[in-house]
Amino acid sequence: MEVSANWVFILIIIPISGILVGAWDLTKKKVYLWLLVTLWGVVGIIFLFTRRGVTQEEKLVNIPIEKKHYYGSYVIAREFFSGEQVDWQYDHFRFEIKDNDSIYFHLTNGTKINKTYRGGISTVKLDTNENLVLHMEPQTHHILKTNPRLYLKDNELFLVFKSKKYHHVYFKKGEWKEIE
Repeated sequence: MEVSANWVFILIIIPISGILVGAWDLTKKKVYLWLLVTLWGVVGIIFLFTRRGVTQEEKLVNIPIEKKHYYGSYVIAREFFSGEQVDWQYDHFRFEIKDNDSIYFHLTNGTKINKTYRGGISTVKLDTNENLVLHMEPQTHHILKTNPRLYLKDNELFLVFKSKKYHHVYFKKGEWKEIE
């Protein structure tokens, strides 16, 4: 299990700091202040040496995403999760966004398309990115009930939909291929 630096900070550094300040307040011994300064000096040094600069992912956030970047085919992003559930979703959901601002969400069984939900798209500019807005019929698939969130990771664009059944469903650009 990976321990986040935030939890270490909240559960260890801050309580120890509080104890040292309390001990100094009660005893007025300078050793507690010295330990407090040393603790925060070590925390500062660790922070400075573990900070590797701007990551590739952070750089991508500054690349403005425009409507044209959304056009293409999307499949379930299987790299975030593994197992039968994500494989099932990969084989049963995919969609495409055409340059005429239409979206076609396919319910599939492998290569066979069983049903297609049609709608339109637009974008709304938030900060530097244009976020995708879906215009679907009221009786649409549960995955399409809300607009997707945009995420960028490792030079890939991900659209994450909130679903009542599956919680978050991750899609990425790509062509559907049979699972090996």
